[in-house]
Amino acid sequence: MTVSHSDVSNAYGLIKNTIIKTESCYSSILSEITGCNVTVKYENKQHTGSFKIRGALNKLLSLGTHEKNNGVIAMSAGNHSQGVAYSSKMLGIKSIIVMPDNTPFDKIRKTSDLGAEVIIHGENLNESEEYVDNLVKKYTYTKIHPFNDELVLAGQGTLALEFLKDHPHIDVLLIPVGGGGLIAGCSLIAKYLNKNIEIIGVETEMFPSLYNLYNDTNHICGGMTLAEGIAVSKIGDIPLSIIKDNVNEVITVSEVSIEEAVSTFLLKDKILSEGAGAAGLAAILQNKDKFKDKNIGIFVCGGNIDSRVLSSILMRDLVRKGQIITLSIAMADKPGQLGAISKLCADEKVNILGVEHSRFALDLSVSSARLEITLETKNQDHAKNIIKKIELLGYSVIVKNTK
Repeated sequence: MTVSHSDVSNAYGLIKNTIIKTESCYSSILSEITGCNVTVKYENKQHTGSFKIRGALNKLLSLGTHEKNNGVIAMSAGNHSQGVAYSSKMLGIKSIIVMPDNTPFDKIRKTSDLGAEVIIHGENLNESEEYVDNLVKKYTYTKIHPFNDELVLAGQGTLALEFLKDHPHIDVLLIPVGGGGLIAGCSLIAKYLNKNIEIIGVETEMFPSLYNLYNDTNHICGGMTLAEGIAVSKIGDIPLSIIKDNVNEVITVSEVSIEEAVSTFLLKDKILSEGAGAAGLAAILQNKDKFKDKNIGIFVCGGNIDSRVLSSILMRDLVRKGQIITLSIAMADKPGQLGAISKLCADEKVNILGVEHSRFALDLSVSSARLEITLETKNQDHAKNIIKKIELLGYSVIVKNTK
């Protein structure tokens, strides 16, 4: 099967009454922050919190009676699993999801709650897929691949179809890239609707699989990333054949930029995004000069982020902004020293979050002690001012957490 723009349109006709036509609009706050005109598609408000249901549903609707009765199977550690489980439950199809053993409990529970049988197998998705293939041979289940499937990627393309029909003025579309299904389907329909639109793929620096192909580089794919939804080391053959003809450029973004994007979405745009879902905004934040004054379209393609990870991102953001600092202060081991620091913090309207006082620091003299104190300040200038005033009291200060 050769995928065309009509396949995306046909997919939309099949799924539009089941999926949510998610909100999209111009974001004045993000435009002000980035220096370009940013229009956002909030696909994090989709069923299961991700675009993945679009492709999964389109694929499942194509199955014959025998295939539906036999059941479907997929490998996934996140959004694809929930998309398949949700669609299967709605259509009355048995679904089995194989997840690697490092999958967070929350994602396992959500997938199971949607009615899927969850099997934990393998240390990574490659090993999970091998197990899926063995079960397909044994039980003749229908495999629902997360990206290397024509009907799946056609379904994903409906995201851009909705978006660009509502916002035809967009000059540049920034699309996160994992296995390639989303960018393949979206670029296909986007180029049909507007041949002059620029399609740019966005990958995390940890998994630059498509970037390597476009730039003839050989950067290693691997490592821990906040954008686990696009942590794929090899682009699917089917989407790649489409991407080559429709994607203008591929760029990578740092983990710091992804963190900043997640935080910016939440604190400024009041929207919850997962790491992969924030890749488009991360690309703008990291390349403001490149996109200055342009009409940019981005997707918040998923909002399923672990609450503990989100908490850590927000705290790290405060550290980067100098609003939370930890100081290591060397002082004489005598009464009144801690009180002097406390009084100074009170006078300067600095909130003390944590204190650790040690007399056993071996790098100091026996008559000295070390105070490690975590402070909440207004901003970096406020932080610099309190450090300077502590030093003026005669103490040696080291800032322990920096950018």
